[in-house]
Order: sequence, then structure tokens, then C-alpha cells
Amino acid sequence: MESEARYALVGLMVMALLAVLAGGLYWLRNSGEQLAVKRYTVYFQKQSLEGLQINSDVRMRGIKVGKVLDYTILPNQAKTVKVILEVDARTPVLEGAEAVVSRNLVTGLAAVDLDNVWLGGMALTEVFKGEEYPVIDEGVPQMTRFTNTLEALGESSQEAMGRLNRLLSDSNQAALSSTLANLGGLSGDLRRSVPELRATLAATRQAATRLDNVGAEAGLVLKEGSATLRQTGARLDRLAGEAEQTLASTRATLAEVNGGIGDLSARLKLTADLGLQDVQATALNLRLTSDALRETSRAMADPGRILYGPHKAELGPGE
Repeated sequence: MESEARYALVGLMVMALLAVLAGGLYWLRNSGEQLAVKRYTVYFQKQSLEGLQINSDVRMRGIKVGKVLDYTILPNQAKTVKVILEVDARTPVLEGAEAVVSRNLVTGLAAVDLDNVWLGGMALTEVFKGEEYPVIDEGVPQMTRFTNTLEALGESSQEAMGRLNRLLSDSNQAALSSTLANLGGLSGDLRRSVPELRATLAATRQAATRLDNVGAEAGLVLKEGSATLRQTGARLDRLAGEAEQTLASTRATLAEVNGGIGDLSARLKLTADLGLQDVQATALNLRLTSDALRETSRAMADPGRILYGPHKAELGPGE
């Protein structure tokens, strides 16, 4: 009976342990599913991915923020490797972020480092056509930049040494020696020409003094000329004033003449009208006079009629 009880206790303990293990696995699974992540794509073309594996670390500023989920060598581009990253959703991956491969020199294991080059950008969420996740640009590792700088420095040093060798060639040294000799001869010529230069400077000073005197005289002449010009200007101003007065008087005289001519024309018009009336009256009187003369001439043509009266044939009834 005791052995059966022990077996039953062992069985119960085993079942309890299995239940605890199942519960722990379920809890771990649910907690893993509840952890929010984001996925990104990186196309590596310029860097070696030696030591990079699935589940390799993805780091930002030295902190692990995710892992390498998958990678694929593109069949149509043998030098391009497509890597899928899974990153904690709380990690700020911004527009313009770059991904580089860093490698541990001791272990040889590689990781992907993310760097937000432009800190003022928005979150990287845009998915291009044909892509499943947002694409992070490939960056340049610090070691590669250092190597490129050293190569450029070596090339510059080599070019500088070449130029220095060309500068110190035999032909340039001979030309430099000849130039130094010419400079020595030129300095001797200048030393011998110093007295002549001094005499020339003295003559230049004398000429400058004379020019100053001439300038002073010219200034006086200009002052006198300016005074004469001012006097002439004053005279011209007076003449202009007199001319303006004369013009004003002439305008007034012309205005008076125009007024007199207007009055004269009015009087002439009135005189002409009166003369025309007199002529008309005289013409009427002449007409009446001519009619009377006509009647008189007719009467004088028959004197008997005047003396004896009209003829009997002209008498009317009862006369």
C-alpha cells in the first residue's frame, strides 16, 4: 500500500510540473506575441555580410533593438543581398536612416547598426511599390570611410611627392641657379644706378614744386574768372529784368491798341449803318421825284389839254 501511495504522489507531482511547464510556455508565447515589432528591408550592395546570420543583432547607438529575420541573395543581382530586419516598435527609425554592417574583430560575428542621419525627419513608414516593408538605405561603415580617407591621403601624398621630384629635377635646379645669378647681376646694376635714381627723385621733387606753383596761379586765374562770371551773370540778370518790364509794357500797349481798334470798328459799323439809311431815303426821294417829272413830262407833251382842258371825246356823261 505504501509503494502505491508513493507512485500516486510521484504521478501527481509530475502532472503538476507538466501543468506548470505548459502554463509557462503559454505565458511566454503570449508575451512574445504581445511584443510589438516592425519590419524593414535593407539592400546591401557595397558591404560584405561576412559573419551575419539569422537572429544576428540589430543595434541602434550600441543598444540591441531587434534581430535579422531573413536574408536573400537576389538572383538577378548577384552583388545585392536583401535583408529583412525585425525591430522593436518603440525604436525611432526615421526617414533618411542608414544601415551598416559592423563586425566583431575577435569573434567575427556581424550585426546591423541603424543610424538616424537626419534627426528631424518623420518616422519611416512609406512602403514603395513592389516592397513588403519600408526600405532603409545602405550606409557607409566608419571603417570603410577611414579606409577611403587613407587611400585619398595616400594618393595626395604620392602626387605631392611627384610634384616635389619634378620641382627638384636637374633642369629646374639649373634654371634656379641661373635665376639666382641673374638676380645677383640685377642687384649690382641697381646698386650702380642708385646715384642716378637719387638725381631723378630730386628732379621729380623740383617738378612737383613747379606744378604746385602753377596750380596756385591757375587757382588765382580761376578765382578771377569766377568773379568775372558772377559780374556778367548779374548784368545778364538785370538785362533780363529790363527785358521783362519792356515786354510787360508792350503787352499793355497792344491791349490798349486792341481796345481802340475795337471801338473804332464799332463806330465805323454804326456810321455805315446810318449812311446806308440816308442813301435809302435819298433813293426813295429820287424815285418820287422821277415819278413827278415823268407825270410833268407827259402833261407838257399836250399843252392844249393844259390850256383848254380835255377833249370832248374824253368828257364823261353829263359834262
